[in-house]
Amino acid sequence: MSISNPDRFLGRADVYASARPTYPEALGKWLALQGLLSGRVADVGAGTGLFTRLLLAHGAGPDFAVDAVEPNPEMRAQLETALAQKVTAGHLSVHDGTSEATALEPGSASLIAAAQAAHWFAPTPTVQEFRRILAPGGRVLLVWNDWRGVDTPFNAAYREVVTQFSREDGELISRVPENELPALMPGGFTLQTFDNPLPFTRERLHALAGSVSYLPAPHHPQFAEVGQQLNSAFEAYAEEGHVTLTYRTHAYLGELGQKA
Repeated sequence: MSISNPDRFLGRADVYASARPTYPEALGKWLALQGLLSGRVADVGAGTGLFTRLLLAHGAGPDFAVDAVEPNPEMRAQLETALAQKVTAGHLSVHDGTSEATALEPGSASLIAAAQAAHWFAPTPTVQEFRRILAPGGRVLLVWNDWRGVDTPFNAAYREVVTQFSREDGELISRVPENELPALMPGGFTLQTFDNPLPFTRERLHALAGSVSYLPAPHHPQFAEVGQQLNSAFEAYAEEGHVTLTYRTHAYLGELGQKA
């Protein structure tokens, strides 16, 4: 994450860990089949470790390990606690850093990954840092879960609530528009997409709303009104105690290219 952005998520680490969408197993299997999870992976903007878990579950080989880089101290603590066994085993190292200053060794990463994070990165200093830590022939992977653009009745109902209370254009800050991605992957990229429908209880749905930076935080007085609107949407569409918010996972695999 850019140095200016970690504070946006202070106080949200608990709801982030409990509510944010996970990533589809199909993505992990695809990365493994591409041979991308056999070396050292830098997981930049790792948050509470949701994507880190997928990397660890599908990585293999004697050289495989993950360096999780996260500037937010609360999220970094969540990650370290939840994945303490992986740290002890030497499969995971956790670092206080940003996309512009990762604190990783030069040429140490065979893959640099950023899931649900690169829309916070400042492209020019990020690419400079990525070129420093990426090994020759290494790749860059940018991943986003996004429920927007998926046409289901509950997705539409959830969008109505988000639009009503959003402090800013959440659609614009949820992921980097594809026409702007060359600034982060100047050597070119390809796209793979994966369906990712996820069940949400009422409690998890409230926690999801509390975890996103463009809605009022859980301690904000307006958050109670957000909850009321979410309850109405939940009651209209719930089956067997949950609703399904359908995400599409976008995985952009690219290269940094040669420095001009």
